[in-house]
Amino acid sequence: MIRRFSSTPAAMAVLATSIGLAVTPIAAQAPTDESEQFAVEWPFQTGEAARYDVSFGPVKVGEAYLRIEASESIRNTPTLRLSFELDGGPFFYKIDDRTVSWLALDPYRSVRFEQVLKEGGYERHRRYELDHDVQTVTREDWDETAGTYRPHETEVDEPIPEGALDEISYLFLIRTLPLEVGRTYHFDRYFEDEGNPVLVRVLREERVRVRAGTFDTIVVQPVIQSSGLFGEGGEGEVYLTNDDRRLIVQLKTKMKVGELNMFLRDFDLGG
Repeated sequence: MIRRFSSTPAAMAVLATSIGLAVTPIAAQAPTDESEQFAVEWPFQTGEAARYDVSFGPVKVGEAYLRIEASESIRNTPTLRLSFELDGGPFFYKIDDRTVSWLALDPYRSVRFEQVLKEGGYERHRRYELDHDVQTVTREDWDETAGTYRPHETEVDEPIPEGALDEISYLFLIRTLPLEVGRTYHFDRYFEDEGNPVLVRVLREERVRVRAGTFDTIVVQPVIQSSGLFGEGGEGEVYLTNDDRRLIVQLKTKMKVGELNMFLRDFDLGG
């Protein structure tokens, strides 16, 4: 999405909808991190899974999945393994993507972020290891021959802000906020400093109907201060249930070539 993600492929564009699509005018507010807004009790748990129909304009092009797959320990830190997957695409452009984040909750921060993307003739297989003890991140690329990850030649031990987060963990962070209509929340925790501050604008309440049912939702528009695939004129909206679950019911974004959407098909709260 920014320097490391400047060539973000199509499937990640769907996810990008939820955590920042454009540099848009924001009402003046103090740009302070609002970590104190996090919920005392998390509105999600291991085993939660949501399936979405993905459409490009009026045409369904595939399915997406957002899951909390497991609880895992990464470098002696308890985490939740979050995943976003997309399978499908137009007949001429096959997409098979999986993006994973390992999220620690106490304190809230990402400790690992992985991408395995196959889109048309494009492939990417890499991960980022975030070391919060020294506040650095190292990119690692998959070595197919050796069957292991190897550190990137230059992107090693680069600085990150305190409590740094990646794309997927920011998506779950939004679910912890009180989401007061008319308010803009500010955060300075994106692991690429150029993307800060991350802003979450709470736009309105709206009732929507999708295959999973009819829901009263709160509509938010998150923004990362960066250029990228959606850096010019993009608009993104995330629809979350207006209840304690904060389920993501719908994601919508407008692009130069059309509109890309995700609609909740079914879900399991896990637990």
